[in-house]
Amino acid sequence: MAFPVYLWHIIKNSSRAERLSCLIVLVLLITCVGLIVYFTIKAKNNADDFVDVAPHEWNISRQMWLAQHFITNFTTERFEPLKLVIIQHTVSPACPRFVICAAELRNMQSWFIRYYEYDIPYNFLIGNDGRVYEGRGWGIEGAHTFSYNRCSVGIGFIGDYREEFNVHTRVTELQQQRAKMILAEGVRLGYLAPDYMVLGAKDLQDTASPGSNLYNAIRQWEHYGHVNPWRNSTCEIMHGLPPVN
Repeated sequence: MAFPVYLWHIIKNSSRAERLSCLIVLVLLITCVGLIVYFTIKAKNNADDFVDVAPHEWNISRQMWLAQHFITNFTTERFEPLKLVIIQHTVSPACPRFVICAAELRNMQSWFIRYYEYDIPYNFLIGNDGRVYEGRGWGIEGAHTFSYNRCSVGIGFIGDYREEFNVHTRVTELQQQRAKMILAEGVRLGYLAPDYMVLGAKDLQDTASPGSNLYNAIRQWEHYGHVNPWRNSTCEIMHGLPPVN
Protein backbone atom coordinates (compact mmCIF):
# COMPACT_ATOMS: atom_id res chain seq x y z
CA MET A 1 0.00 0.00 0.00
CA ALA A 2 1.39 3.40 -0.99
CA PHE A 3 2.12 5.74 1.89
CA PRO A 4 -0.43 8.44 0.86
CA VAL A 5 -3.17 5.79 0.64
CA TYR A 6 -2.09 4.37 3.99
CA LEU A 7 -2.14 7.84 5.55
CA TRP A 8 -5.59 8.55 4.11
CA HIS A 9 -6.83 5.24 5.50
CA ILE A 10 -5.65 6.20 9.00
CA ILE A 11 -7.23 9.66 8.79
CA LYS A 12 -10.53 8.25 7.44
CA ASN A 13 -10.79 5.75 10.29
CA SER A 14 -9.83 8.17 13.07
CA SER A 15 -12.25 10.16 15.16
CA ARG A 16 -12.84 13.86 14.74
CA ALA A 17 -11.08 14.54 18.03
CA GLU A 18 -8.05 12.54 16.93
CA ARG A 19 -7.90 14.39 13.60
CA LEU A 20 -8.14 17.73 15.40
CA SER A 21 -5.34 16.76 17.78
CA CYS A 22 -3.09 15.74 14.89
CA LEU A 23 -3.82 19.02 13.12
CA ILE A 24 -2.91 21.03 16.21
CA VAL A 25 0.34 19.08 16.61
CA LEU A 26 1.19 19.64 12.94
CA VAL A 27 0.53 23.39 13.20
CA LEU A 28 2.69 23.62 16.34
CA LEU A 29 5.49 21.68 14.65
CA ILE A 30 5.43 23.96 11.57
CA THR A 31 5.36 27.03 13.85
CA CYS A 32 8.37 25.80 15.85
CA VAL A 33 10.39 25.08 12.72
CA GLY A 34 9.50 28.49 11.34
CA LEU A 35 10.59 30.24 14.55
CA ILE A 36 13.89 28.36 14.61
CA VAL A 37 14.66 29.36 11.02
CA TYR A 38 13.61 32.98 11.70
CA PHE A 39 15.74 33.46 14.81
CA THR A 40 18.73 31.68 13.23
CA ILE A 41 18.67 34.10 10.29
CA LYS A 42 18.09 37.06 12.61
CA ALA A 43 20.99 36.09 14.87
CA LYS A 44 23.31 35.79 11.86
CA ASN A 45 22.25 39.18 10.55
CA ASN A 46 22.75 40.75 13.97
CA ALA A 47 26.24 39.24 14.20
CA ASP A 48 27.09 40.58 10.75
CA ASP A 49 25.78 44.06 11.69
CA PHE A 50 27.51 44.10 15.12
CA VAL A 51 29.61 47.21 15.73
CA ASP A 52 32.69 46.50 17.86
CA VAL A 53 32.77 49.43 20.27
CA ALA A 54 35.73 49.38 22.65
CA PRO A 55 36.42 51.88 25.47
CA HIS A 56 39.76 52.82 23.85
CA GLU A 57 40.98 52.66 20.27
CA TRP A 58 43.84 50.28 21.05
CA ASN A 59 45.02 50.32 24.71
CA ILE A 60 42.64 48.33 26.93
CA SER A 61 43.23 48.49 30.69
CA ARG A 62 42.34 45.77 33.19
CA GLN A 63 39.33 47.80 34.27
CA MET A 64 38.11 47.97 30.68
CA TRP A 65 38.12 44.19 30.19
CA LEU A 66 36.70 43.66 33.70
CA ALA A 67 39.64 41.78 35.17
CA GLN A 68 39.34 40.31 38.63
CA HIS A 69 41.21 42.22 41.30
CA PHE A 70 44.39 40.34 42.13
CA ILE A 71 47.26 41.52 44.34
CA THR A 72 50.77 40.63 43.10
CA ASN A 73 53.64 41.59 45.40
CA PHE A 74 56.57 40.79 43.08
CA THR A 75 57.85 43.63 40.91
CA THR A 76 60.53 44.14 38.24
CA GLU A 77 61.85 47.30 39.93
CA ARG A 78 65.32 45.87 40.66
CA PHE A 79 65.99 45.39 36.95
CA GLU A 80 64.35 48.48 35.50
CA PRO A 81 64.66 49.72 32.87
CA LEU A 82 64.20 46.19 31.53
CA LYS A 83 66.33 44.95 28.66
CA LEU A 84 64.28 41.96 27.55
CA VAL A 85 60.86 41.51 25.90
CA ILE A 86 59.64 37.93 25.48
CA ILE A 87 56.97 37.12 22.88
CA GLN A 88 54.66 34.14 23.44
CA HIS A 89 51.34 32.88 22.14
CA THR A 90 48.46 31.87 24.38
CA VAL A 91 47.40 28.74 22.42
CA SER A 92 43.79 29.77 23.06
CA PRO A 93 40.90 30.64 20.72
CA ALA A 94 41.41 33.72 18.55
CA CYS A 95 39.25 36.77 19.29
CA PRO A 96 38.40 39.04 16.34
CA ARG A 97 36.34 41.55 18.37
CA PHE A 98 36.72 43.49 21.60
CA VAL A 99 33.85 41.81 23.44
CA ILE A 100 35.18 38.37 22.51
CA CYS A 101 38.76 39.27 23.50
CA ALA A 102 37.60 40.68 26.84
CA ALA A 103 35.62 37.51 27.53
CA GLU A 104 38.60 35.35 26.53
CA LEU A 105 40.87 37.25 28.95
CA ARG A 106 38.38 36.86 31.79
CA ASN A 107 38.20 33.11 31.11
CA MET A 108 41.98 32.89 30.93
CA GLN A 109 42.47 34.83 34.16
CA SER A 110 39.87 32.72 36.00
CA TRP A 111 41.61 29.54 34.84
CA PHE A 112 45.03 30.63 36.11
CA ILE A 113 43.61 31.84 39.43
CA ARG A 114 41.69 28.59 39.93
CA TYR A 115 44.40 26.12 38.97
CA TYR A 116 47.64 28.01 39.71
CA GLU A 117 46.51 30.63 42.24
CA TYR A 118 48.13 33.48 40.33
CA ASP A 119 46.99 36.21 37.97
CA ILE A 120 46.99 36.09 34.18
CA PRO A 121 50.70 35.45 33.46
CA TYR A 122 51.50 37.99 30.72
CA ASN A 123 52.23 41.67 31.22
CA PHE A 124 50.27 42.51 28.07
CA LEU A 125 48.27 40.56 25.51
CA ILE A 126 47.66 41.36 21.84
CA GLY A 127 44.16 40.56 20.63
CA ASN A 128 43.28 39.50 17.11
CA ASP A 129 41.27 42.74 16.95
CA GLY A 130 44.62 44.57 17.00
CA ARG A 131 44.18 45.94 20.53
CA VAL A 132 46.61 45.74 23.43
CA TYR A 133 45.11 44.29 26.62
CA GLU A 134 46.77 44.99 29.96
CA GLY A 135 47.61 41.77 31.78
CA ARG A 136 49.75 42.31 34.86
CA GLY A 137 50.93 45.59 33.37
CA TRP A 138 54.19 47.49 33.77
CA GLY A 139 56.43 46.95 36.77
CA ILE A 140 54.86 43.65 37.82
CA GLU A 141 56.69 40.34 37.56
CA GLY A 142 54.98 38.00 35.13
CA ALA A 143 54.68 34.20 35.10
CA HIS A 144 55.31 33.48 31.43
CA THR A 145 58.95 32.35 31.07
CA PHE A 146 60.69 30.48 33.90
CA SER A 147 63.92 32.16 35.12
CA TYR A 148 63.25 35.36 33.16
CA ASN A 149 60.04 36.71 34.70
CA ARG A 150 61.83 39.02 37.15
CA CYS A 151 63.59 40.98 34.42
CA SER A 152 61.42 40.91 31.34
CA VAL A 153 58.14 42.03 29.83
CA GLY A 154 55.98 39.15 28.62
CA ILE A 155 53.77 39.83 25.60
CA GLY A 156 51.21 37.13 24.78
CA PHE A 157 49.57 37.12 21.37
CA ILE A 158 46.10 35.60 21.67
CA GLY A 159 45.74 32.51 19.48
CA ASP A 160 47.79 29.57 18.25
CA TYR A 161 50.34 30.65 15.62
CA ARG A 162 51.80 27.25 14.72
CA GLU A 163 51.28 27.28 10.96
CA GLU A 164 52.24 23.61 10.68
CA PHE A 165 48.71 22.87 11.92
CA ASN A 166 45.81 23.08 9.49
CA VAL A 167 43.91 25.41 11.81
CA HIS A 168 46.06 28.19 13.17
CA THR A 169 46.08 31.94 13.79
CA ARG A 170 47.89 34.30 11.46
CA VAL A 171 49.58 37.37 12.93
CA THR A 172 48.52 40.64 11.30
CA GLU A 173 50.37 43.87 10.59
CA LEU A 174 47.98 45.69 12.95
CA GLN A 175 48.82 43.32 15.82
CA GLN A 176 52.53 43.89 15.26
CA GLN A 177 52.07 47.65 15.01
CA ARG A 178 50.14 47.80 18.28
CA ALA A 179 52.67 45.57 20.05
CA LYS A 180 55.43 47.98 19.03
CA MET A 181 53.30 50.89 20.27
CA ILE A 182 52.97 49.46 23.78
CA LEU A 183 56.71 48.77 23.86
CA ALA A 184 57.41 52.36 22.82
CA GLU A 185 55.12 53.42 25.67
CA GLY A 186 57.23 51.31 28.04
CA VAL A 187 60.38 53.12 26.91
CA ARG A 188 58.67 56.48 27.37
CA LEU A 189 57.56 55.58 30.90
CA GLY A 190 61.02 54.30 31.86
CA TYR A 191 60.11 50.64 32.30
CA LEU A 192 61.99 49.53 29.18
CA ALA A 193 65.51 50.43 28.09
CA PRO A 194 65.63 52.18 24.69
CA ASP A 195 67.84 49.38 23.35
CA TYR A 196 65.65 46.56 24.67
CA MET A 197 65.88 43.16 22.98
CA VAL A 198 62.91 41.16 21.67
CA LEU A 199 63.09 37.38 21.75
CA GLY A 200 60.62 34.57 21.25
CA ALA A 201 60.10 32.20 24.15
CA LYS A 202 61.70 29.46 22.04
CA ASP A 203 64.92 31.50 21.95
CA LEU A 204 65.23 31.00 25.71
CA GLN A 205 63.60 27.64 26.40
CA ASP A 206 62.62 24.42 24.66
CA THR A 207 59.13 25.36 23.50
CA ALA A 208 57.21 25.97 20.27
CA SER A 209 56.01 29.35 21.52
CA PRO A 210 55.34 31.86 20.00
CA GLY A 211 54.40 29.66 17.05
CA SER A 212 56.11 29.59 13.67
CA ASN A 213 54.36 32.39 11.79
CA LEU A 214 54.48 34.80 14.75
CA TYR A 215 58.12 33.88 15.36
CA ASN A 216 59.01 34.57 11.73
CA ALA A 217 57.26 37.93 12.01
CA ILE A 218 59.08 39.15 15.14
CA ARG A 219 62.43 38.18 13.58
CA GLN A 220 61.84 41.12 11.22
CA TRP A 221 61.41 43.63 14.08
CA GLU A 222 64.10 46.22 14.64
CA HIS A 223 64.70 45.13 18.24
CA TYR A 224 64.79 41.38 17.61
CA GLY A 225 67.93 39.78 19.07
CA HIS A 226 69.49 37.89 16.18
CA VAL A 227 72.54 37.53 18.40
CA ASN A 228 71.03 36.11 21.58
CA PRO A 229 73.31 36.23 24.65
CA TRP A 230 70.64 35.41 27.22
CA ARG A 231 69.77 31.71 26.84
CA ASN A 232 70.85 29.88 30.02
CA SER A 233 71.64 33.24 31.58
CA THR A 234 70.21 34.95 34.67
CA CYS A 235 68.61 38.30 35.33
CA GLU A 236 71.59 39.35 37.48
CA ILE A 237 74.10 38.56 34.70
CA MET A 238 71.90 40.36 32.19
CA HIS A 239 71.98 43.53 34.28
CA GLY A 240 75.49 43.24 35.73
CA LEU A 241 74.21 42.75 39.27
CA PRO A 242 75.48 40.42 42.01
CA PRO A 243 73.59 37.13 42.28
CA VAL A 244 70.85 36.76 44.88
CA ASN A 245 71.95 34.56 47.79
